[in-house]
Amino acid sequence: MNSFLLGTILFSIGGIASIFFNEKIKPFIFLIFAVLAQFFLLPQSFGVLTNGGMIQLQLNFSEPIGSAFIRLDPLSAFFVSIISLGGILASIYSVGYMKMYKGESAALSSYYFFLGLMISAMLLVVTFQNAILFLIAWEIMSIASFFLVTFENEKEEVRKAGIYYFIAMQIGAAFLIAAFSWTSALSGSLDFASFGAVLTHSNSTSILLFVLFFIGFGTKAGFVPMHTWLPLAHPAAPTGVSALMSGVMIKTGIYGILRIILIVGVPDYRLAYGVLLLSVITGIFGVLNAIAQHDLKKLLAYHSIENIGIIGMGIGLGMLGLVYNLNAIAMLGFLGALLHVFNHFVFKSILFYGAGVVYSQTHTRNIDKLGGLIKSMPSTAIMFLVASLAICGMPLLNGFISEFAIYLGIAKSFSVNNLALNIAALLGISGLAFIGTMALLCFTKVFGICFLGSPRKEFNHVLTDKDFSFQLPMSFLTALIFVIGLFPLYAVLLLSKVISQFLPSNFIFDFYNLIPLFNTLTYAFIVLAGLMGFFWLIRSLLLRGRQVKEFKTWDCGYQVTSSRIQYTSGSFAQPFLHLVRELVPQKIKIVKEWALFPKEAHMESHSQDFSDRLLIQPAINFLNKFMNMFSWIQSGKMQQYIIYGLLFLLFLLIWIFGAS
Repeated sequence: MNSFLLGTILFSIGGIASIFFNEKIKPFIFLIFAVLAQFFLLPQSFGVLTNGGMIQLQLNFSEPIGSAFIRLDPLSAFFVSIISLGGILASIYSVGYMKMYKGESAALSSYYFFLGLMISAMLLVVTFQNAILFLIAWEIMSIASFFLVTFENEKEEVRKAGIYYFIAMQIGAAFLIAAFSWTSALSGSLDFASFGAVLTHSNSTSILLFVLFFIGFGTKAGFVPMHTWLPLAHPAAPTGVSALMSGVMIKTGIYGILRIILIVGVPDYRLAYGVLLLSVITGIFGVLNAIAQHDLKKLLAYHSIENIGIIGMGIGLGMLGLVYNLNAIAMLGFLGALLHVFNHFVFKSILFYGAGVVYSQTHTRNIDKLGGLIKSMPSTAIMFLVASLAICGMPLLNGFISEFAIYLGIAKSFSVNNLALNIAALLGISGLAFIGTMALLCFTKVFGICFLGSPRKEFNHVLTDKDFSFQLPMSFLTALIFVIGLFPLYAVLLLSKVISQFLPSNFIFDFYNLIPLFNTLTYAFIVLAGLMGFFWLIRSLLLRGRQVKEFKTWDCGYQVTSSRIQYTSGSFAQPFLHLVRELVPQKIKIVKEWALFPKEAHMESHSQDFSDRLLIQPAINFLNKFMNMFSWIQSGKMQQYIIYGLLFLLFLLIWIFGAS
């Protein structure tokens, strides 16, 4: 365990060490330490994942912390693996991406320092088993990510996003502090192992404590309506950080929820139904808002909310399995949730990395200003397409496997003679199907407009994606998409020890019943891939030796090639958005000359976040009005300020003498 702690600290050491080198060397210094950290982190985490058991290190502090443990059990090991892999891939990607900030040595020092601090804090979050140490690591993670989000703080929108993010994180932390304080007071200990004595009882106190924990962790994860920070912070941060936040950091909120469920054991049925319902709402809300976006990174941020909803559906299904003592449903629910945690890390990292490559070359995130990029960035386009199909749950790819497990668990719920469970299953399967369909619509828009068609804007330089630091992380993750998609059994078996933690001892846990099912999937996918390859080969043989002429598709006789006749992101999505305009309201601005034949005209449309419009903005307006009631205190008169000081001293003397 000492070596694990060393690996955790190495990321922070790398960030500190990079400060003392020039800007060309900084990325490589950090990368060296990140690579070294893998030798200490991955062997131990994979060892616990495959063999089970637990590794722990006891730390002794003075009161109030006392004795504390850093514990690596299968659940922690799973998240450590994701954080470690995400950290090394972000380190490699940053070598190429941060070249945009050439000449900003101080800013780069800040970037690598806080990047290392954030990764180290995430590793401690998923291994600390003491309430105070956990909250300290949680706050360090939030503060470090805040400075990374505000990296380009000279931009007003970045500063606003950073402040918004920081406030949201502190609100979430306040709920966690309240939950941990209350639980620790009732249990008489700060150690997580003692919380079971409080949380396992299905009473009003334990239910309220679970809700407090869920709000605190759910704010970090991005559950609706605590999600509003996410579409602002992800676009503001450098893309390597965006990928790390979306693929890894928000999963620490999922870890916290799973850890509490692990402590609770069998949850109250109302909590299980509540988690499932909220998750369906989160998934649908995320994908609907993603379709309406014009900013590429903001669109991907809303898809993170969507996928958090899918993960939450798996968790809710697993909780219902525990409530009704249904082994297969609980097993498939938690399997789907955990596997989707990893799958989302894989394909969402590719999508953000691809968006970063596009931004580094074009310096725009506006989808409507892009087009035809597949000609200049073929590798990025292909890997972006694979990740887009994976996030939509297409067969042969990893996203299908985790969603298939959730579908299967929901389908098994229909065989149970319980009306409430059947209604919940119907809601879940309908919601998941709707989310998958809408995701396909959204990424058809994204890939078609950004990478296909004609360019909508001329660039003064040659666009390229040949940088090795871009290609390596994306290629590795793309290979993982196919490996998990074609051979899902190995991923399922790797998660067996984690899932067994959630199942009570009286369950007969026979995980190997899933082997024939996933083997059948592998055989079917291999046959499908083989048939696709066979027909491609036949086509190639038939075309051999023939002269092939290429010409544009039929265009109704219109011979002029112009990007003005192509779909924009708004026009592509408008027919669907019109149907859901009450859920995703649009703010439309039209500018044109009031003439019969106007020379210039343009239209802008922006979606309005339902939660932001109905919850956040009214709360902010109320707070402003409330604070303005006391504006008279700041009068600008020196005499009034002196009176304030005298009154303070007077009350202080009264308090002192009263205490005596």
